[in-house]
Amino acid sequence: MFGFDSRVVSKLTPGEYEEVSSLLSQSGLTFEEGADATVIVEDTDGRITATASLFGEVIRMVAADQGYRESGLSSAAISALMETARARGVSRLFVYTKPDMAGRFESMGFRNIAGTDAVVLLEAGEPGISAYGNYLLENRSGGAERKGVTGAIVANCNPFTLGHRYLIERASSVCRRLYVVVVEEEKSRFSFADRFEMARAGIRGIENVTLLRSGPYAVSAATFPSYFLKSRAEAYLALEQAKLDLNLFLRLYVPALGINARFAGTEPHSRVTEIYNEAMREMLPPSGVEYVEIERLKAPDGRPVSASAVREMLDSEDVSGTEAYLPRSTISYLAGKAPWSAH
Repeated sequence: MFGFDSRVVSKLTPGEYEEVSSLLSQSGLTFEEGADATVIVEDTDGRITATASLFGEVIRMVAADQGYRESGLSSAAISALMETARARGVSRLFVYTKPDMAGRFESMGFRNIAGTDAVVLLEAGEPGISAYGNYLLENRSGGAERKGVTGAIVANCNPFTLGHRYLIERASSVCRRLYVVVVEEEKSRFSFADRFEMARAGIRGIENVTLLRSGPYAVSAATFPSYFLKSRAEAYLALEQAKLDLNLFLRLYVPALGINARFAGTEPHSRVTEIYNEAMREMLPPSGVEYVEIERLKAPDGRPVSASAVREMLDSEDVSGTEAYLPRSTISYLAGKAPWSAH
């Protein structure tokens, strides 16, 4: 663009950090650590006038100087970032932005796939949401004429615990079909392949359960990044992201699978997860989906069985203590790793 130069950096200098943070603040945004690449657009005086950052497949922190809002600088930053992503082999991109920015992204080929009054999620590239919707339809059990409760559970299974097994058993007992969606995002202690296999082994014997991968469309870095920040996540951001994630659930999973109930365990420790549960209580019933919260299973020591408690034991090398928290299938699976408490 005439009079402006853009460049891509992997790490901002202290001066660039200050300028980018100030620019984001003008747009009501907060600087987030961990970007894979950041585009900065500068005027002839070297002042940063626009920016955008790439986090894996997700474009975030898009902002332009208020004096140049109509000059297309943010579009130039986004275009440069898209070129960078393609050069790195990223074939699909998401952007998490404010509703008033949606039109600009749509003009650049993005599709609006979910949103709230405060935020929208758009997608470009393939494989996209249509391909994932086909995957859900291919794995749907029975026809639309089937009656009864069709339930869903979304779980990270990091690792799969007796608590997961308990929740699934309780939910499946009142469902004709229960879909367990395993979070596919690779931001956990255990890889998705390991988590999916532990869940597959853990549900063995429960005949009316179908295991599904989530793709990037449930509790992912695109839909609910606060989940992976936990204690560092801002409550108001977590709530908006939870609403976005649930809007996508209602738009995608509910019609594709015929879901009319969603199950979750109580959350005594994680404020971010409890915020998500609160959003489910508020949003699901008015949309025709019953929300069922089941009291967590407790270990013999009285503590709620949770994957986070297991990870704490592994960190402290107290492997023997996990026996009260894990099914034999998970213990056997992890025992085959070398070492099973790695990462």
